[in-house]
Amino acid sequence: MNRKYGLGISSPYCFRTLERKLKKESERGWMIDKIGILFTRYKSCEPKKRGVQIIFDAEASEYGVEKSPYSQGLEEYIDSSGWVKACDYFKQKVYYNEDPDAVPIETDEKIKLETIKDSMSVTTFIAVVTIFAFVLLAALFGDGFSGVFSSPGNLDIKVALLLLAMIPLYFLASCIRFQLWVKKSERNLEAGEGLADDTGALIIDWVFIVTAVILFIIFVISTFSAPGGSGEGIKAIIKFVTFFIIVAIGRDAALFVRDKLRESGKTESTWIVYAVSIVLFLILFSLREFLLQ
Repeated sequence: MNRKYGLGISSPYCFRTLERKLKKESERGWMIDKIGILFTRYKSCEPKKRGVQIIFDAEASEYGVEKSPYSQGLEEYIDSSGWVKACDYFKQKVYYNEDPDAVPIETDEKIKLETIKDSMSVTTFIAVVTIFAFVLLAALFGDGFSGVFSSPGNLDIKVALLLLAMIPLYFLASCIRFQLWVKKSERNLEAGEGLADDTGALIIDWVFIVTAVILFIIFVISTFSAPGGSGEGIKAIIKFVTFFIIVAIGRDAALFVRDKLRESGKTESTWIVYAVSIVLFLILFSLREFLLQ
């Protein structure tokens, strides 16, 4: 077997933890090949120690056909420095070097911190919008939600609402954790040390993941155990699972089209990538609704 898969859970700025993990995988004979929404993919390689570095490009657009000026300059530099790009994920780019003691691509951690902060701006904006949307939803339908939880029965609906509420809570916890990491990193740099470790963010990720899995299992059990109500519940479960599958397929298709356009020398065709992904989303979601009628 020359490929294997693992969970792709990582906060956007957890580069130190990811670098440590990828170094260990390299020693075991696995090199990262793709970082997806839910899973990561590895390809087999010679087991040995390698240098690994995660680079952030604040100007990068994952679906953009034309590369950012920073990316272009970086790739010109690494051509002669022994670093090879393994994959990228949103603003992150993963590089390997056969020499474990190779000179890092980036050496100024103050600049790296500013780049990470710039890279997280879009994520922070999405988080704020999501939190605001759920606060507005709670304000409009708060009485209905409280009525559901105060009445007996309806365990499946209660658990479903809790799962829904975990989304803004996760964003809120992640934003707070990121700001704390930034402040600690700034203090470390003032003291002549490196950027702060990011393990705390991954702990938050896993706490929410485990909680969500437990709630989902309870939702499935309560749905099947409800007398005469399993039909709609099963559809809800299928919709929940297939949503992530469709998003993953759409992202992979968009990246495939992007790479093909880049290889052909196109520089102003990003709209084609978005058009393909939107059309594919519409087709898959429509097909799902048709099959679940």
